[in-house]
Amino acid sequence: MRKLTVICFLTVLAAASLAAPPDGYQNPASDKIVDNDTYINPGNILMFVTNHGNFGRDLSDVFGNDYGTYYPFETVADIENGTLTSSVLYAAGLWIGGKVGGNVRVTTAEYDDEYVPGPMEGGSYQPDNPAFKVYKLYSDSLESNPNSDYLNWPVDQGAPIDELGKPAMLGNQMLWTVFNDADPNQHDNGAGETLPLGTEVQLTVWAFQSGGTREDVIYLKYKIYNRGQNSIQDCYFSLWTDPDLGGSNDDFVGCDTLNNLFFCYNATNNDPQYLSTPPAVGFKIICGPLVLATGQQAYFDGNIIPGFRNLGMTACAKYINGTDPDNFVESYNYMRGLNRDGTPYTYNGQELTYWHSGNPVTGTGDLDIDPSDRRVMGSMGPLNMAPGDSQYVFILMGVGQGSDRLSSVAELKYLLNIYGQIVTEPLAVMEMDTMFAYMANGVNPLMTSVFMGDFWGEYQITDVNLASLTLNGAIPLSDVSIVPSPIPEIAGDALVGEFEARLFVQGYVPLWDIEDHEFSVEGMFYDATPFTINSTVPMVGHISGDANGDKAVDILDAVYLVGFKFRGGPPPAVLGTGDPNADGEVNVLDIIYLVDFLYRGGPAPLHP
Repeated sequence: MRKLTVICFLTVLAAASLAAPPDGYQNPASDKIVDNDTYINPGNILMFVTNHGNFGRDLSDVFGNDYGTYYPFETVADIENGTLTSSVLYAAGLWIGGKVGGNVRVTTAEYDDEYVPGPMEGGSYQPDNPAFKVYKLYSDSLESNPNSDYLNWPVDQGAPIDELGKPAMLGNQMLWTVFNDADPNQHDNGAGETLPLGTEVQLTVWAFQSGGTREDVIYLKYKIYNRGQNSIQDCYFSLWTDPDLGGSNDDFVGCDTLNNLFFCYNATNNDPQYLSTPPAVGFKIICGPLVLATGQQAYFDGNIIPGFRNLGMTACAKYINGTDPDNFVESYNYMRGLNRDGTPYTYNGQELTYWHSGNPVTGTGDLDIDPSDRRVMGSMGPLNMAPGDSQYVFILMGVGQGSDRLSSVAELKYLLNIYGQIVTEPLAVMEMDTMFAYMANGVNPLMTSVFMGDFWGEYQITDVNLASLTLNGAIPLSDVSIVPSPIPEIAGDALVGEFEARLFVQGYVPLWDIEDHEFSVEGMFYDATPFTINSTVPMVGHISGDANGDKAVDILDAVYLVGFKFRGGPPPAVLGTGDPNADGEVNVLDIIYLVDFLYRGGPAPLHP
């Protein structure tokens, strides 16, 4: 049986109040030639990226604001004329911490960055050079229409190239830069102030203009090298963030340990900037650094490495404005998921390295309380880096915006899990819109698309018998053709076919909450050799208690049930959503059950 990769996409409808940085703030890399003017903006997010470790901030006042991550972005003119002032991220950057000779060293990138622009040479940093900047490529300005950055692509600095030696483009826009922590004079942040570790970091950032939900995500790829003479033990990599989601003082944070992601969401449906529909912002660690693992394999920048595995998120810590780390020991404690003083974080008597790993959507588990200005970081470690070692960290940033703060969290997780996948084996990835689950038995005959490619072995894309392709062994594909691949996971050309969404969704009802379901794509090559790809897809289902079908459980659902039972109002579209006590009937007991849950600390709605 032969293998191939299948990527499925269901194409369906579908001035922030910011807290000041802590006392002691200094301009990042203030004595270096810094590039603070470059941003990425092909989709619904505009975000600044610098050449000294920081991203998310407009440090050169390009648009007149200190913050620099705008959502929902449409045009630069909207920012310039003040139409768009809302931001989902104030500052972010990569922290590296470890032990050299038994002593902790930390390099931070927050308000005062301890990196300097450029690659290392001879085990140290290099003199200032205007070429140590952020390079920007566009998918429509490559070899046939090159811009200056394409023509001056810094291969000598380590910039990625393809097999022909040309800039290796990803997405519709791509940024690339390199920085290092080797200058001891730059280590003056109160959260660090140690000797350098001797690390060089190459950062690639890319995003898409696809017309769909992929426009709400940005990819960040870090390649980290130990260019110095130090053996770094118990090393951790942390993505530090200060979200300031709209208004800065009404934020909650959390993490999803099963899916390696952490996020920030609003405490109420009344944000100073986003009003009643605040989005959620978060990051998924797609691939963490490599550690030895006999009999396993890891992913490293497009290559499969046997005998290793990728670490996921091993810790997630938060702190509030005013409890920022005052020294490198406190920073290293946060990176390991500890309290600032090194004591363990506890929940229900358990010592954990993950803060607030509950589910805000269902209201269960360890949830954040007492909203304020938050910082949150996701960490990976420990590992060891000998001189000359390299590591790889692949992260996806996303913004989800639903009808309220909790549906925004659900949308964010959905986006990060859909787009945060690596093709290391034959794979099928399907994008499901929440409307499908809510209308599971009544979806209109909507046609959707499936992309196929990346054939392994001796077979080529032209060897596929197009008439043989089916989904789940029964749903036929129509209008199959070969097109230039719009999918980053598929190189070169791809097969694209259509199928009817209703036929697919109806095979999985009833659906409740978010569930992973298996599916398959089958076909044959022209020589009659069959192939099958098995995978899973997260599907969002009905929510118990959501009687009015607005994808949230609130007092409006109790009012809806009162109208249904006593005033001749319409029934719930799916009767089970109006039966939160799961006794098989929709009656006054369900109204009482909802009120108890919403206002008296009663149990959460149950599935039928």
